[in-house]
Amino acid sequence: MDNELISQLYKEYKSLLFSIAYRMTGSASDAEDIVQDVFAQIGKTGVNHMDNIKALLCKMVTNRCLDLLKSSRKKRELYTGTWLPEPLALHENDPLFTILNDTSISLAIMILFEELNPIERAIFILREVFEYEYPTIAAIVDKSEINCRKILSRIKKKLPELVRKNGIVTDKLEIKNIVTVFMSAFQQGKVNELVHILKEDVVYYADGGGKATAALHPIYGREKVFHLLSALFRKFENNEENYKLELMNINGTTGLALIFENKIQAVIGFEVGHGQIEAIYYMVNPEKLRYVAEN
Repeated sequence: MDNELISQLYKEYKSLLFSIAYRMTGSASDAEDIVQDVFAQIGKTGVNHMDNIKALLCKMVTNRCLDLLKSSRKKRELYTGTWLPEPLALHENDPLFTILNDTSISLAIMILFEELNPIERAIFILREVFEYEYPTIAAIVDKSEINCRKILSRIKKKLPELVRKNGIVTDKLEIKNIVTVFMSAFQQGKVNELVHILKEDVVYYADGGGKATAALHPIYGREKVFHLLSALFRKFENNEENYKLELMNINGTTGLALIFENKIQAVIGFEVGHGQIEAIYYMVNPEKLRYVAEN
């Protein structure tokens, strides 16, 4: 296929294809590789009909995601500690930045996607996120329209929280204000003020993947989470000259980057509601921070 045509298709469809692949895999680096592989393939083999190129590209990306998820299922089962999605942080001048405005890449939703098997995930994402018609979805996932409808209905009964969260319009200003208060408490040594912004049933998730120190299981409740944050603060305070916190757009909303000696050591995401923190996502696995560091 002509290189100029491939470049044109890449420019037109990269954001869409990356969006599908990221939601499917929970990994920005895998999504990037999948999109590159798809365009490398069509560069070699070409396509027969340009009128359905969008559906074809979506199908190719989805198939690669399904293959990857099937092969990585055992790895997920053997994963050390809590698995969290690879954070997505993009600069405003990045062509992919527009996808950060979509609430369906929030960390809370990305974690809920893990409750679905690969086919369920594909059908939900294509229908509920991208609003594709059932004939298109059926062609992409190689299922009948009736089967796709049944699978989506089953998902909605099994995971009503996923459907609810997918429809929530995030108050990004509220999140930014709360995260700024959180950051200021650490920087000013007023960690006790965090108690007031933690919801009573707040949950703390940490992902070290066995490659960095992190809690192996989620921590529930204001008191326990506050004690853990106090311990993190002491570590921060004792090395204050080497550590700093910076606001960062993580999966579409304000989060924090914990920087140690000018390198991102951790990314912290938040779920906020009614003026309090409902969940904290502490991602410290170095392998999952590469994409953030590179971009």
